[in-house]
Amino acid sequence: MIKMLLIMAALFFVGCDKKSPPIIKKDTNLSTPVQCLALNDITLDKAFKSTLNSLYTFDQKCDLQLFVSYKRDIVCNSPYNPNRKNIGPFPKSFLNMEVRRGFKVEYSYYVDLYHNVNESDIKEAFARVKKDIINPGVVQ
Repeated sequence: MIKMLLIMAALFFVGCDKKSPPIIKKDTNLSTPVQCLALNDITLDKAFKSTLNSLYTFDQKCDLQLFVSYKRDIVCNSPYNPNRKNIGPFPKSFLNMEVRRGFKVEYSYYVDLYHNVNESDIKEAFARVKKDIINPGVVQ
């Protein structure tokens, strides 16, 4: 009996740490590898900006810009979503990275997170951006 309770408790905590798969969209006309990226840091906090700058040398003169948006502490209080709440956990935050040329989105990475977005999420997302459009085909 105790063994069963311990297994159930372990599964409960492991289940709470699951991740949603990212949703990735890439314009078929985007030629890769991209030669440069500018960082649009208007909405970034200092820690996330520092993390991104440590991962890549951004060129502010580049016509391709990386936009990073996220929201923390999302709460679903809507009475119109009872099924959504009962089916599974509701995301606590999201992270979106878009590479744009002007107003056109050339590449997009979006993920729902069941914890507040943090620096490791930024690193993981940017690693995928690098793999997909900066260094495609390079195994990391």
